[in-house]
Amino acid sequence: MAFRIVSDSSINMTSLDGTDFKSIPMKILCGIQEFVDDADLDVENMVSVLSSSKEKSGTSCPNIMDWKDAFDGADEILAITISGQLSGSWSTCNQAMEEYLEEHPGAKGYVFDSLSTGPMMRCLAENAAEMMSGGMTFDEMIQRLQQFRRHATLIFALASMNNLAKNGRVPMAVAKAVGILNIRIIAVGDENGKIKPVDKCRGENKLPKILLHEMQERKYAGGHVHIDHCLNLPLAERIRASIQEQYPGADVTIGQCRGLCSYYAEQGGVIIAFDDVPFAQEQA
Repeated sequence: MAFRIVSDSSINMTSLDGTDFKSIPMKILCGIQEFVDDADLDVENMVSVLSSSKEKSGTSCPNIMDWKDAFDGADEILAITISGQLSGSWSTCNQAMEEYLEEHPGAKGYVFDSLSTGPMMRCLAENAAEMMSGGMTFDEMIQRLQQFRRHATLIFALASMNNLAKNGRVPMAVAKAVGILNIRIIAVGDENGKIKPVDKCRGENKLPKILLHEMQERKYAGGHVHIDHCLNLPLAERIRASIQEQYPGADVTIGQCRGLCSYYAEQGGVIIAFDDVPFAQEQA
């Protein structure tokens, strides 16, 4: 059986070693300009254009045919989407999967609403690939992924909320206050996939310790961590150092936000996914 993982581009990667993987580009719109979130996107240029523009901006998710084209030729398909609370990607993917399975009666497919974005989606995909290569059945893999998601948390820190304001998700007055006061907003993804602010700090100096504290409040005790940053590798490395100072054995990996996540995180932002020890111990 040909197994494939398919995701929208908010997963922040365009390939997955050793696995049949496809990333479907989302689009970032700014005035009359359109940025396609594929492997050729110049993220730094996109961020620069967005930050200097006063035009209304937004995003566009893959359509049904985009998803079906990505499914074509696979017998077992795991589709992973950004939170259904943040995008229409999950809805269109579901419709595409229903149509594909009707047209291919012998195929299996599952649409996984990550209830998150970026690094959490990457963790789901990497875990799925490892499980399938280890001999798990498709159904067993889905069950284990659901279990993993219950033990995992997404947390992020934003240096700017301008694009959220331009997209109508927060009041412009709030976004301006964040910029003027040099405030970092810290938030988590809740169990329903919505964004929930939990703390704030001024500047970046205290941010790694505050983020670690918020992780510990959510049962982090040395499990795997993946950090995606938007053009702010030094901060990501400082967060990793803070985690490994307290948990020397922690596996902390770093990646970079691509287009969609850079649009929402904006320059300087970080998004962190982590799992707690109970799940890691169950896996051992």
